[in-house]
Order: sequence, then structure tokens, then C-alpha cells
Amino acid sequence: MSKRKVLFLMTDSQRADMLGCYGNSDMHTPNLDRLAEQGIRFDKAYTPQPLCQPARAGIFLGCYPHSCASWSNSMGVSGNVQSIGKRLSDHGVHTAYIGKWHLDGGDYFGLGRCPEGWDADYWYDMRNYLEELTPEERVISRRTDSIEKYDIKEEFTFGHRVADRAIDFLKNYNDEDFFCVASFDEPHGPYLCPKKYVDMYADYKLPRPGNFDDTLEDKPEFQRLWARPFRHLTEDPEFRASHKEFFGCNTYVDYEIGRVLEAAEKYAPDAVIIYTSDHGDMLFSHSLTGKGPAPYEENARIPLLIKGFGSRVDENPVSHINLAPAVFEMMGIDIPKAFEGKSLYPELADG
Repeated sequence: MSKRKVLFLMTDSQRADMLGCYGNSDMHTPNLDRLAEQGIRFDKAYTPQPLCQPARAGIFLGCYPHSCASWSNSMGVSGNVQSIGKRLSDHGVHTAYIGKWHLDGGDYFGLGRCPEGWDADYWYDMRNYLEELTPEERVISRRTDSIEKYDIKEEFTFGHRVADRAIDFLKNYNDEDFFCVASFDEPHGPYLCPKKYVDMYADYKLPRPGNFDDTLEDKPEFQRLWARPFRHLTEDPEFRASHKEFFGCNTYVDYEIGRVLEAAEKYAPDAVIIYTSDHGDMLFSHSLTGKGPAPYEENARIPLLIKGFGSRVDENPVSHINLAPAVFEMMGIDIPKAFEGKSLYPELADG
């Protein structure tokens, strides 16, 4: 039996162990933890490439980044590649993309233009968000110290406005076949959220991983160069990573996702819900920060939760590249030959 209502939730830079349901009880993520209890938690899920645009190519184009000229950020993808929004809308599915896109070849914020196939009334990328702000507010929105200097309200943040639009879509179009994406920028920098979330982690430090002792002597030169500014930190046996703004935004985006999940339960309780993050963050493991320079568990292993096929933990290795064909198969639509991944749907349905 096909399932033709899908809510797709995504965060940015949220590695697996930043959720309580993945074993880190220090991280306060009650809404995603509840989703994990209601659905399938994939324990070994990975991004095709731990960098924003390449990761999103695997999800929303259905192909590996090297196959569609999407191997780095701020690059235009190959002109002959269609998004899953265009492909699904061609089959009568109402498709809406709300939030960070990062596949149009523009800068970090995007071009503010709705790609073909998605509902233009709901298109809302970070460029659209900036255009809603005054010049002064734009500066505030891009500075981490704004959390301490200003009384940041949730209504001011990108994540809240993304959630509002996703809730509106679910309220108005729950009787249609739909594929609705709510793509949050949080907890990605510059880390903006109400101060109470940051205060939760004011004194928190991650447990020290053994890979802080990696000397990188057997690693490529570029990796050692990337790590050089941070090596003196990890060499200190007392050093542990602390990042209250990052962890605060991690809990804040869980709150905003919770608002969307509540709306889904109210307006579209039969919808399949897929949640993931585009990639993780090194947080000084192997003396690296951020994403991109080398694929390790910290930046390549991502959370993946799917509700609608029972409740369990799946320990088989899976990838973002398996998601697009799974969506098409669950909707009863022929999987495009251009998709390069194997559908995850049989594993979902047979579990």
C-alpha cells in the first residue's frame, strides 16, 4: 500500500550523538527522542559527503555529488538534473520546500528563487529571510554574540519562520498527496536562539574522545594543515570541547521541530515523517573542526529517524542516497533511472 504524504525534516551540522536517542543523555532533544520511539532509528546512517551542498545533492537530487557537479558548496548543479520536487510534482504530488536549500549555486543564503516543481507560495530560503529583516537586523542575525547582547525572541529566528510555514502547509494541504520539506539551518553557525537554550549548556563539556590523541602523522598533508590551528588544544590532556551556543541551538531546533511534529499529529497523522541532518561536525576530534576535510564518524554519521513503519532500531548501514528512491517507491511512483541509490523502502516495509 503506497503512502503519499511525506513530511521531511532536516537540520544542518547535527551529528548523531547530538540527540539523546543516540545515547547522549546530556543533549536535551525531547521531541526528536519521542519521534525515535515512535519510528525507526537508524543507528548507522551516513551522508554521501560531509559538506552542505554535496550532502543535499544526495538527498534532493537522488545522485552522488560527483555525478551532478555538486562536489563543493556554492556551485550550480548540472543543468540536466531534476530535483525530486520536480519529479514528484510531475506525478501529481504537491511539493513544498521551506528552508535552507543550498543547491542553486548561490552563496550561503541562496538566491531566493523557487526551483521548478516546488510550490512557490511556500518557498522560503535564507535569502528570503534576510530580505524580511532591516539592515540592522541582518547584522544581528549573523552574530553569535547577539544572543548575549539582545533579547532574541524565537519569532526573530530563521528556524521559527520555517516551522511556521511548515505548520501552515500541513494545516491547508493535509488532504492532498504531498512531499513537504522543512529544512532548518540550526544548529549551524552563527548560532542564534533565545538565550535560555544557551544557558542550559553554559558549563557543559563533551567527554574527551580517544581520537584527541591522534597525531595525524599517517594522514594526508592537507588534513594536517587543516588541523594545525587546533592541535595544541587537543594535546592538552585536560581539554574537552565546549560550545554552549552550538548545543543551545541544537536544543532550540528540537523545540521548533516539535512544533511541526505537533501540527503533523493534528493535521496529517497518517503522514510518513523522515528526519535527518545533512552532516555532522568534528568538534575537535582528530584536531579538526566543522565539516569537510576528512570523513570521520563525527561528521559523516548522521541521525536518521523515519516514522510510519513501526518502531525499532535498524543497525544496517544506510545512506542519504537511499532516501529519494525510497520516497518514490513508498508513493507508488516508478523510481527514476537517474537515481543512484538503492531504495530503502523494502527494509522499511518488511521490518
